[in-house]
Amino acid sequence: MRISRLLIVAALAVSPPMLAAQAQRPPTVDYLLSVDSAGLSGWTVEMHVHQAPPTLRLAMAAHPEYDDRFWRYVRDFTARSAAAPLAVAREDSMVWRVATGGGDVVLRYRIELPPADGGVRGAWTPFLSPTGGLVGGPHSFMYVLGGEAAPARVLLRLPAGWTATTSLDGLPGALAFTAPDFATLMDSPILVGRLRRWSFEAGGVPHEVAYWPRPDAAAFDSVSLVDALRGIVREADALFHGLPYPRFAFLLQDGAYGGLEHANSTTLGAPSEELAGDRADFLLSTAHEYFHAWNLVRLRPAGWGGLTHLPPARTRELWWSEGVTMYYADLLLRRAGLVRTSRLDALRNQAASYLDNPGHARISPEQAGWTAEDQPGANGDFSADHYMQGTLIATVLDLAIRDSTAGRASRTT
Repeated sequence: MRISRLLIVAALAVSPPMLAAQAQRPPTVDYLLSVDSAGLSGWTVEMHVHQAPPTLRLAMAAHPEYDDRFWRYVRDFTARSAAAPLAVAREDSMVWRVATGGGDVVLRYRIELPPADGGVRGAWTPFLSPTGGLVGGPHSFMYVLGGEAAPARVLLRLPAGWTATTSLDGLPGALAFTAPDFATLMDSPILVGRLRRWSFEAGGVPHEVAYWPRPDAAAFDSVSLVDALRGIVREADALFHGLPYPRFAFLLQDGAYGGLEHANSTTLGAPSEELAGDRADFLLSTAHEYFHAWNLVRLRPAGWGGLTHLPPARTRELWWSEGVTMYYADLLLRRAGLVRTSRLDALRNQAASYLDNPGHARISPEQAGWTAEDQPGANGDFSADHYMQGTLIATVLDLAIRDSTAGRASRTT
């Protein structure tokens, strides 16, 4: 009896905190993203929120660099419980509120893509075509405010013959994936369609290369392309003595330009004509976005990034995040044997470009990055390139380190 009483007392002592923890546990969410080949103007998303709180607040995330404000393209938002439809209220442009009464809730909405502007598409911009597209991330998924730490699962329903590549963890069977929290989900775009795919291992870590080609894509040497990507990763592994991610996905898109970094993937414009010819610009962009996995994603300016629906914050440290990344992108390519010009010639051209712009002598790197997205004239009659400024500062710092350590602490090619 004495032992039983002690157990009862112990159980009573721990029950209130345990119950409180259960009550505060954020709701888990299952997503179903559906693409219908008969309606490629957008896609439909169902959110199954398990054990929702009595008042459920949802938001569309804002990206710190390319905040496309996709809350503008949400259509036909409905909610229901097992018992009946639920009322949906709009708190502001980016936040919705649903009075659930508690329990499981199903939310449904459609993302209607904005009209194409007629120009070349940025590789980070979501799209759909008869043979594929880019979905996921902040352009597709709402998230539960107050429940950001909860895990989420994503199931894709795609046209016949389509597959998908993403850095999210895959679930067995169907096109299903899981994320440990909403921040990871928002940072993991999904390339879908009739993809060409290759894989390689570097540093003991698996890497996947997925390519969405246009119907009239030019033929290119995929073996040498994958070898080049492997070389970039191999040199980054040697530089940092290890890779910071469990897997990585290169999401390449024909007919697009530029790229965008993520923790475990990167979206890249990869015109087939360029892959079939001179790949210098593509490889530089690839090395740059890939190096961001360290500098700007894992090492980032204070207040920059993170999961939020609020407008992006400004920072004065972009010269470091972008310029230093440019320096090391070039370094990785040189160490991998993927650059033909000499380091001295490249430095000579950079110095000439810097000196040819009088704004570089008047506008600090911090100010240049702070006003980078402002309208022309933000710095008077002058302008400055924080990418260029940061690249040259990184060069000087690296040379100083090499000089003071007799070349032991750093090396260039």
